Amino acid sequence: MKKYIVTAILILITGIQLKAQKRIEQVFTSVPVTNGKVVFRQFIYTGSDLSAEQKYALLCQWSKDNYSGNPHLISMRFNNENLSITVSSKVEFNLSGNNGGKNKKMLMSYRFDASITNAGCIFVVRDINYEQIDAEGNSALKKIFTAEEMITDTAIASSSGEQKEMKLNLKKQTLTFVNELYNNLSSIFN
Repeated sequence: MKKYIVTAILILITGIQLKAQKRIEQVFTSVPVTNGKVVFRQFIYTGSDLSAEQKYALLCQWSKDNYSGNPHLISMRFNNENLSITVSSKVEFNLSGNNGGKNKKMLMSYRFDASITNAGCIFVVRDINYEQIDAEGNSALKKIFTAEEMITDTAIASSSGEQKEMKLNLKKQTLTFVNELYNNLSSIFN
């Protein structure tokens, strides 16, 4: 009987550990502003098992796997000399509010940089802009909003009502997207 109890406890502990490992690491919990610009920056420790060139090869393959064929991809550049990549792309967010209003969608454009160093990879997401789109995916306003005027604490504090709710939702979805991108990239080095 003791064998079964010990086995059940071990299975339960293993299951809890696996569930904890699968959780997305929330590296970014707020919107960082550097010199007046929103810039998400984080160092990913990659260990010393691979050479910088091998890490760069992993990075290049990861970017091709994740961005090739993406209809929102604007450009993808590889710098073999500096062991870095730059990707410009877009992602669509659905901002439907709790008030049962119209479906609001925003298209977020961003620039993603990753550079390999001896000890790791520098992860940067910057140049974030938003454009409201209609239900068919067309630009509705033809106006571009910067991250600084939409998702910073200052921008949200200066808003009220439906506008504030939209900005809070946009901030939440942006943080989720950037954290998922970070976790996806960092997983290739584990």
